[in-house]
Amino acid sequence: MSWVFLAGEQALKLKKSLHNPYLDFRTVAARCHACHDELRLNRRLAPSIYLGVESIWRDATGELRFGAGIELIDCVVRMRRLPEAAMLRTQLLQGSVNDKLLEKIADRIAKFHLGLPALHPTTEAWCLTLHHQIKLNESALLNQGQRSLQAAVQAAVPETVRELHRAQHDFLLEHADWIEQRITQGHMVEGHGDLRAEHAFMWDGDSDTVGAIDCLEFSRSLRQLDCADEISFLALDCERLAGETVAQTLLQHYHKITGDYPPPALVHFYQSLRAAIRALLAMAHLANPGHRSRHEWTDRAHQWLQLAVKHAAHIGLTHPCMSSTSEPPA
Repeated sequence: MSWVFLAGEQALKLKKSLHNPYLDFRTVAARCHACHDELRLNRRLAPSIYLGVESIWRDATGELRFGAGIELIDCVVRMRRLPEAAMLRTQLLQGSVNDKLLEKIADRIAKFHLGLPALHPTTEAWCLTLHHQIKLNESALLNQGQRSLQAAVQAAVPETVRELHRAQHDFLLEHADWIEQRITQGHMVEGHGDLRAEHAFMWDGDSDTVGAIDCLEFSRSLRQLDCADEISFLALDCERLAGETVAQTLLQHYHKITGDYPPPALVHFYQSLRAAIRALLAMAHLANPGHRSRHEWTDRAHQWLQLAVKHAAHIGLTHPCMSSTSEPPA
């Protein structure tokens, strides 16, 4: 969605002139508005990283400059540049993540969620939203991605995809009361929306800084979610990169800090749904040229689909480290 220019200790983020079902950045006004939204929303989790929005102008001589001129050309988000070593993804891949770091990440996300106003959609509306997402995933994986995923997993993908999404639909039909309880208890918020390990960071710079960048500024509807969904997605990405133990440790810290212990099967449902979405997105990159190889995107699609199937198989089970009530386990 953006070009990122690295300039010394700072980074400048310029939005591309794109148009798709989720956004329309074809005009300068739309891109500049999105830059200001990105600044406002990301300062919730990374206030010291997002420095401001700069306007790019053409002056009377035709030169481009920041600040002022005779024609507004575009806008950029100015950010403090984070070292690669600060990103949670890097630390997971290097094997340098420990219990203390996971607790700090969980604490930052927990306090962020606890400070957000609760949303109260109707249970019917929210379940319909989830059902719609499941149907979209299934249709796209079967129709657009069957060949790519077939090559990735060397298996009977169509039946795997149908069974996966059937399990997700059945779960929602059987547990609409759980969704209602989550809404009633105030766990629905306007969160980050894309909380992955490559967006979370812990940086020992001028101070001990923990947070996350790159929220979904372009879509309020995609930022509206269950807090359990958001932290479970981050745990899922940790599982993909470093194994299940790391994921469970992150979740346990978060649950302890918030006092929120959702039904384990609901956590698995959210993770299965998220993994299916990520499989589809990874597959979509196969159709576009980019800096990553087709082999890498195929591997990612494979990983995410495996995780989707794995967690779908557990949506009827409980986990010994979590309780199915709002109280911590004895």
